Amino acid sequence: MWADDRVTDGSQGLYRLREAGYAHVLGVLEEPVQCERLRYVFLPWLADEGPVSCGTYATKDPVTGKDYPFRFNYFARGIGMPAWWKKFFTAGRAVALGYNVLAVDLDVLIMDDWYFRVKQPPLSNYHMLSQNEWGINLNCGFMYFQNASPTGPVAWILFDYMYRVVRWAEDDTWLADTSPSYRTSRGMPITEQGMLQDCVFSCVNGRPTYAAILNIFRDDKEAYAKLNTTEHELFRALHDPLHKVWEQRKTYNVTGELASAVCEQYKETNCAAPVAQVAISTVELKMPHSGGQYPLQLGGYPFNKALGPYALAYKASFQELGVPLPPDPEDPATEAAARAAKPELFGYLAVRDGGDSHCLGCWAQSTWMMAGKHGWWHRHLVPPQQRGKMGLGHMWAALPPGDFQKHLIYMWTGHWNRRIAARASEGRQRMFLSNQPVSGPGGRVEVPEWRAVVAYAPGVIHSGLGKEQFLAAAAGLAQVATSLRAIAAWPTVPCDSDWALLPEVRGKIQKPIKHSVPWSTYLDTTFQVVPFGETLDTLQCDWPGFTHVDCMVNRQPQGQEVGRGMMGVEFSALRIAQGARGAPSPQTTINLGMGPAPAAPGVQLVDVPYATLMSLNSEAVLDRLTRESVAVFWLDRLVGSVTNMTGQAGDVYGRWQKKCQALHYYTLPAAHRERW
Repeated sequence: MWADDRVTDGSQGLYRLREAGYAHVLGVLEEPVQCERLRYVFLPWLADEGPVSCGTYATKDPVTGKDYPFRFNYFARGIGMPAWWKKFFTAGRAVALGYNVLAVDLDVLIMDDWYFRVKQPPLSNYHMLSQNEWGINLNCGFMYFQNASPTGPVAWILFDYMYRVVRWAEDDTWLADTSPSYRTSRGMPITEQGMLQDCVFSCVNGRPTYAAILNIFRDDKEAYAKLNTTEHELFRALHDPLHKVWEQRKTYNVTGELASAVCEQYKETNCAAPVAQVAISTVELKMPHSGGQYPLQLGGYPFNKALGPYALAYKASFQELGVPLPPDPEDPATEAAARAAKPELFGYLAVRDGGDSHCLGCWAQSTWMMAGKHGWWHRHLVPPQQRGKMGLGHMWAALPPGDFQKHLIYMWTGHWNRRIAARASEGRQRMFLSNQPVSGPGGRVEVPEWRAVVAYAPGVIHSGLGKEQFLAAAAGLAQVATSLRAIAAWPTVPCDSDWALLPEVRGKIQKPIKHSVPWSTYLDTTFQVVPFGETLDTLQCDWPGFTHVDCMVNRQPQGQEVGRGMMGVEFSALRIAQGARGAPSPQTTINLGMGPAPAAPGVQLVDVPYATLMSLNSEAVLDRLTRESVAVFWLDRLVGSVTNMTGQAGDVYGRWQKKCQALHYYTLPAAHRERW
């Protein structure tokens, strides 16, 4: 299950789960109309692929008709985003009813069968699995709960993580009385992830603890003095016991089919050989109980005893399920039951161990930083003998610089469905990022649909160009596109280009490069390029510098139009859809008034007068736009600039050149362009 407030992203996330064969997927959205829209997106395929399950929670008081303060009826005031809490509120109630739940964010993608991995040892022994953030801290974008007792520690975690926040949102008197800085700001910088982690740590310690107050009080020395401690001492008191019992490398033997489906080193090996052992970061969860004691040195008791109507309503939402709740850790009468509760096992996946090259648990669930950027998420490009080496991926950490990165990673890796995108964006032209409305300085900006694209013909951009020449040619292309009121198809970087390679292999690797997975031993996929393509032999590389928002879309107020760009991976999909009719030809090539194209690729960039460009091409452009839904125009040589751009075109490009960092890259401070 997942929870969000975006139908377009929800439709892609749901598609990925359904394509993997997971039929029982529940989406939680904000409003019923969003569920109807989600069903509309999948309407053509419901008969063959099954119904769409989607639900919402009430956002208005049924008597008065007024919005709840947080549009979620358990909060007296807003803290964070409603979808954060709805996700694990839903998961917690399901676990209390005995269900196993895979709770994910929408930036999760499927490489192979997750259940093949989790339903056999060693993972079948775990009751709660989470992605690791760092150290012993969790990331809640991926979590799985299985075989958890409704009265055990996992069920308590999923009850208490939100119960704490509901109580603070309704009555924060203790926080305000203890901390002058909090009393002034009333700011509560907490998330569902932090609260889940607090509750996990409580179960490890065997007593309820509240490390969140460290984040709430920050460096308020007066608050810690009232607790007879310091910030540092409180942190140590809460965290030192955890490290004493946490097994960060619990080792298991693996055999049979699983031995061929695991790997722990995705950067430097091809993972083809079977693995005999795996390690999982593991700790035992106990049902916590206070014994009626809340020592000040451990943070004290940060609530008021009397529950308000919001807290009572939250508690009732679990009581109404008709199953017993876990023992109340604040009630001395339940201590014996808490101590008698059977412990449950918690495990971390995607644990970074010894740098980027070693990843514990990535064979079950991986991240972009430790597997994706090395090529393992590229479903079309991983050779058959290397497939099936991981179950799921979560798009987290070390994403390439820029914006729209998660949408583009789906496209680069082959996990983006264009039929879904077209229906969700209500049109084949609208599905391209450059034609979608975005939030700008003045609010949501509705953009006109641009139906022409200008690109360099194949071979014009070649590996002999340095980065500075490449960017100069991109600026020339952008000026032509602006003149013709078209989208610029940002050029891809030839993957053999020296500046696409890691510095240590430049001049040492044989060219043309025979590409392979993992490619992060030679391509700079952290800072410079992201490969994509149908095969390794036809690999292309996008430069993430073009993905900065103002290089791709118009988010300026109405009347302040700027140019728009399309990444290579989107342009490649457009070309595939158009087939032969979109290929370069005399009829589809922009006439620059300069005679035949150069016989061989060169490095010279030509300047084109604006008046010449417009006089030679205006009729052809208009004619094709009357006949084609998206018309592609080609440049047969490198363009350095369009000179004497006047009127609206000159104004538009002038604004774009200032907004799009790629178009003034070398005027930026060196430190600002260090990582792209």
